[in-house]
Amino acid sequence: MLKDVVSWLNYAWFDEVALVIFASCFVAIVVWSLTLRKETVDRFGSIPLTDEVVDPRDPKPITIPRSNTTPNTPS
Repeated sequence: MLKDVVSWLNYAWFDEVALVIFASCFVAIVVWSLTLRKETVDRFGSIPLTDEVVDPRDPKPITIPRSNTTPNTPS
């Protein structure tokens, strides 16, 4: 019974739907990234290079104090 139902189903259109979803998401991300302002792109680009936590949507950096402790080493 279940074999008959599964063999009756036609999955041919799933690959086309998946391709359309992928292509539309790809185009949307490319258009979004090309419409960003230069200052926003510069802030996004500097995130990995700073020691401060920077929210890309807020230009003010949040400074997190670092501890100046060294790891325990045997004497």
